Amino acid sequence: MPIDYNRYPPDWKTVIRPRILKRAEHCCEQCGAPDGAFIYRPVKKSADWRLMPEGHLADVMAEDGVKFTKVVLTIAHLDHDATNHEVTDDRLRAWCQLCHLNYDRPRHIQNRKYGRRHLDNQGQLFEM
Repeated sequence: MPIDYNRYPPDWKTVIRPRILKRAEHCCEQCGAPDGAFIYRPVKKSADWRLMPEGHLADVMAEDGVKFTKVVLTIAHLDHDATNHEVTDDRLRAWCQLCHLNYDRPRHIQNRKYGRRHLDNQGQLFEM
């Protein structure tokens, strides 16, 4: 899903995100996958990963069933509140796509089940 940067602090892309990435040494703070690297996961949906071997072509390995993913580090809000412009660095994590999705999974399940704004709308369900 695209990021709506209007909900984030104005200095998110220029100050906050780079600061968190630097703290994480440009690697996922959960599984250690390096930002920008091409990796594959020997066990599907596992946090275990391997770098694409030097000199191997991803297309050739894909024929053998090995799928590569480019790691793009994201900054996760542990409180799930992108509008909290006073968030402290200890409430932010640099995570790869898989680790971020795994952390957010319960929230995604609720969103699918009840709609993204179900908590906001609960009081309105019974209003006439």
